[in-house]
Amino acid sequence: MLRFRPPAVLGVPGFRAYLAARALAMFGATMAPVALAFAVLHATGSAASLGLVLAAQTAPQVVFILVGGVLGDRASRKRIMISTNVVMAACQAGTAALLVLDHAQIAILVVLQAGWGTARAFFTPANTGVVPDLVGAEHIQDATALVTLSRSVASIVGPAAAGLLLIFWDPGYVVLIDALLFLCSAALMITLPLPHNKSTSDESMLRSLVAGWREFIGRSWVWSMVGSFGFYQGMVLPAIFVVGPVLAARNGGMGAAGWGIVLAAAGVGSVLGGLVLLRWRPAFPLVSSTVLVGLESLFLLAMAVTPQVELVALLALVGSAGVTMADALWLSTLQREIPSESLSRVSSYEWLGSLAFNPMGMAATGLVVLVVEPEVVLITVAAANLVVRALVLLVPGVRLIRNEPAKPAAAAAG
Repeated sequence: MLRFRPPAVLGVPGFRAYLAARALAMFGATMAPVALAFAVLHATGSAASLGLVLAAQTAPQVVFILVGGVLGDRASRKRIMISTNVVMAACQAGTAALLVLDHAQIAILVVLQAGWGTARAFFTPANTGVVPDLVGAEHIQDATALVTLSRSVASIVGPAAAGLLLIFWDPGYVVLIDALLFLCSAALMITLPLPHNKSTSDESMLRSLVAGWREFIGRSWVWSMVGSFGFYQGMVLPAIFVVGPVLAARNGGMGAAGWGIVLAAAGVGSVLGGLVLLRWRPAFPLVSSTVLVGLESLFLLAMAVTPQVELVALLALVGSAGVTMADALWLSTLQREIPSESLSRVSSYEWLGSLAFNPMGMAATGLVVLVVEPEVVLITVAAANLVVRALVLLVPGVRLIRNEPAKPAAAAAG
């Protein structure tokens, strides 16, 4: 009889508190957008206003992520994470108050959500650097897999819970829950056994950014993988979330209900991917990561050739599981191989390179499907995804990185 053995990382002092803090914050962060969307649409009746509010969250992250990376390598990552959680809680509490009091002026909501996005830009690089500081190289993959698993569960349960609560509650109260969960996350992070003080540098901000860029560009496995993720964000995800609904809404398509089933299957796949990584240790993590992202091409092709919900949902599950495992393998490799004193800056360049193309890709894909058949777009992107994965596998550094603890002083050359 098989017995489940909890991962050893759960015994590392402080990790349970860190995992709980991240799970609470991610649960709230998946609830709030649902409530915010309905509240803004109810208050204004304008999709443009909703787009403006949501853009206010993402734009500051692109603008400030590099500064956040520098600060994450200079200051106490623990303090950054605590303070940014408090700021995000304050922004959401202010948003909740406006919604509950029925004073949801778009300009004020934009300012509050921009504050949230700015705090997020400083939180993200610091958070990436905390895991190896907390658990050590030998536990990084398990730690990353558990955080990824909790995020996957939150992505399923959070929106469903928000939808249920909105039947009985004002959207403002749902956003208020998000604010309270951020405060709980900050309180848990206070208990983490991490040093409050880090060595500081007399370098200017520009010199620190240049040094971080050299760390980033000097490893072929880093910039090649980040480039491939940029393609995924800018081409593959827009193909799924823009072209997919267009096909589903067509006469003879799977319809809104069928598309909902497909997205739910993708959520289940994400959870399964996180569970698999608690047991699977690929010898060459970046090779595995690259191949796993290629599975999304099967999902794209299925959407292009058939409206059969069962088949499309199955391949959505497979593709999502692959991407979830790929992301966790990549992140754990980055955390293990990059020196701690540079990790936040390298992470900030990674986030910028991976995410900057997403808004442009979404907009461009929406225009392309006006003049090109959706099926052609999906097939083209599916083929291009496989080509990009093959090109990444040609990079020697990607093929040479092994799944083993790196020496702290060693810089993995590519």
